Amino acid sequence: MKEIIALQEQLKKNNIAYYIVPTDDDHQSEMVGDYYQFRKYLSHFTGSAGTLLVGQEDAYLWTDGRYFIQAEQELPENVKLMKMRQPNVPTIHDFLVSHLRTGDRLGFDGQVMNASFLIDLEEEMNIELVDTDMTFIWENRPERSHEKAFYYDDAYHGTDVKEKLSLLRDYMANVGATSHLIASLDDICWLFNIRGHDIACSPVVLSFALIEDDQATLYLQREAYDDDMETFYNAKGVTIKDYDEIYHDVSLLEGQLLVDLSAINYKLYASISCEMYDSENPTQYFKCIKNDTEIKNTTHAHIKDGVAVTQFMYWLKHHKMTDEDTEVSIADKLESFRKKQSLYLEPSFDTICAYKENGAIIHYHATSDHCARVYNKGMLMIDSGGQYLDGTTDITRTFVLGELSEDERRDFTLVLKCFLNLMNLKFPHGMTGINIDTVARAPLWEYGMDFRHGTGHGVGHFLNVHEGPQGIRPYDEEPTTIEPGMITSDEPGYYKPDAYGIRHENLLLCVKDEETEYGQFLSFKPLTLVPIDLDGVDISLLSPKQRTWLNDYHKKVYDTLHSFLNEDERAWLKEATKAI
Repeated sequence: MKEIIALQEQLKKNNIAYYIVPTDDDHQSEMVGDYYQFRKYLSHFTGSAGTLLVGQEDAYLWTDGRYFIQAEQELPENVKLMKMRQPNVPTIHDFLVSHLRTGDRLGFDGQVMNASFLIDLEEEMNIELVDTDMTFIWENRPERSHEKAFYYDDAYHGTDVKEKLSLLRDYMANVGATSHLIASLDDICWLFNIRGHDIACSPVVLSFALIEDDQATLYLQREAYDDDMETFYNAKGVTIKDYDEIYHDVSLLEGQLLVDLSAINYKLYASISCEMYDSENPTQYFKCIKNDTEIKNTTHAHIKDGVAVTQFMYWLKHHKMTDEDTEVSIADKLESFRKKQSLYLEPSFDTICAYKENGAIIHYHATSDHCARVYNKGMLMIDSGGQYLDGTTDITRTFVLGELSEDERRDFTLVLKCFLNLMNLKFPHGMTGINIDTVARAPLWEYGMDFRHGTGHGVGHFLNVHEGPQGIRPYDEEPTTIEPGMITSDEPGYYKPDAYGIRHENLLLCVKDEETEYGQFLSFKPLTLVPIDLDGVDISLLSPKQRTWLNDYHKKVYDTLHSFLNEDERAWLKEATKAI
């Protein structure tokens, strides 16, 4: 509580009505480093998504359905939870419109505040925007990461920097842009084939990029590169400059600048004086369609990951739990299997290892100070993934550790039906994630049940585990057509508060199917290869087609993985993937 009070004292001192604290860095990243966790410091809420709004006498935290239970547990009494997309809960925009009066001062840190949000607000209201950094009240703030970057070898992705820049410049010419500003880290890393270690679990480097007709500039912190890297990029037509010089350089631009105002910070926007063409970064679309080299490599990465998780599943099913077994120790055990695989670097996100009622917290994160002991009963949900040099993985399995109730077995199977429906969907080209989301929810809807998160998200190639622009969800302001070459997750779930959580997840590669008089049809190829725990399945709830789908998937799992396992593991996998 004292952290909020300290900020409120500064607001009163500076006559600021409200101060916005997003969960963002200078690049509007989904996941941010410790240096940028001011919202977490103030609110004590540890979820990865949320916006804190602090007034002189009140404070509010907006977050989505993945974090409702977690936020209720973590927020101090002087912060009110605002449950996004729930009845009678205004958006933060609408809240400010109704609470701010003409001439009121709205404070924020311009280097982490989203440009589009403030532009829209300023157009609607006659208020004063105050760009002021309040992090000086943050005691013992960590320093900003400045790890060494490295060039991502073409053998893993197949396309040289020069070719990517040429593709981008063709797009710029088509829209009449003479320059293009990029602040989103995954776009920059994809375009320049550069990777780093500045954000845990995401191999990105803090950077900005400015691409013009005749030159390309990459802005890095000085510690991130050396003379050899500078020489290497110069040979590819790329100049490296200091990270903070971007603000000065964009102020000198002339002509038309292509920029995604929803993906840059407000300070950058305020530095620009030339004409702007506001549009999504074209690199979003370039990188979401994986090429043949990327598909070949990520297929191999998923086989290795399948071996690791299947070996872990064998261990889990044969391990007699003791008081020493916790959510943290079990997550570490899973990590130990991945570490044995070639080209493995790190997890692709913080592992969610949630036992029994903790599984109902959608993005639960156990720590050594706060975790449950795990016993041979109930269900254990583990959502995890790996960053391999040849691909990024993301898988969720719900493991049965003992006897289940009728409700638990029914719900496990209903989520499985959702999972199978999407994985085996055949659909005409032109469909978006909104069009196909219904297929994955229908089995739960029949029972008056649902889940408060998207069904699927795009996945990067040795990049962010969450990648746009495609997604599979019931709502999307600008839905993207699902295209061949896209990799998207399939992860329906069900969460019963204070009881259990169930989620099944595979990554799916969209591929061309048959072409008929009605056009080109598409389907999905599962990349993830790990058994579904048959101990949780109520076979009577599966249709004959769904049984066939599950049997076919399990046959593929066994045929692909068995040669990588020892004799005992192989015999167990044969039984774990038996036809039902």
